[in-house]
Amino acid sequence: MKPNQIIAGSFKLLAGLALGLAVSASAQSAADSPTPAAPPSPPPAVTDTGLLGTNYLEADFGFQKEAVATPDVLHDYGLVYNQSLVRQGAWGTDLNLTYDYLTGSAFGVHDDRDQAEAGFTEYVAQNWGVPFLTADAGGAWQNADHVARKSLAYSFTGGVQFEVLPNLFLAPFTAYQAEPYLYNHEIPHASYPDRDWVYGVKLTCRLTPQWSISLKANGDQYSPNDLGFGAGVSRGF
Repeated sequence: MKPNQIIAGSFKLLAGLALGLAVSASAQSAADSPTPAAPPSPPPAVTDTGLLGTNYLEADFGFQKEAVATPDVLHDYGLVYNQSLVRQGAWGTDLNLTYDYLTGSAFGVHDDRDQAEAGFTEYVAQNWGVPFLTADAGGAWQNADHVARKSLAYSFTGGVQFEVLPNLFLAPFTAYQAEPYLYNHEIPHASYPDRDWVYGVKLTCRLTPQWSISLKANGDQYSPNDLGFGAGVSRGF
């Protein structure tokens, strides 16, 4: 083989080796370079639970209209304290304390009632609404027509809260209320049921992050004329 052919062959061999090394280095560099991170997925939408799962104090005023009773109208003054105990994802538990004072008089008959209860509210926030269940227990006292009575009191309330507009919540509910030793025992004219199913709806409007107002209406199983109406103001903290 001629010398110039040997030199040309050597150059071709070296060029081939250099090209192979360049391709190998390029492939290794691409393998070592970090893969671009995928864009983070958007966080799940947070359901606004209104006053559920918050700490607040509420003052209520309203009245109860009884179809068959004397007096047939009772004014209702109440306080509600709510404390968020647990909040894990969509599920939560609240502590609630309630006090109600009802009073009325007609035809010389006076009826005064006090009721205090404590209990818990369980709720689960869904994207379509917030189902909730409340269980309360406490005591009730009545002084009607100069006869005083007292009783254990307990209630169960279930419903669903819907956010109909931003900061506006509608909550239809059903409640079972019982004061098994209170009414209709040696008290003339006090023809009230000891146990009662109540159906109602509550509308809550958040005015500011701390202040809210609410309206409530309810009826019961005994008469379409047994009605209750109320309004409340709450302050969060």
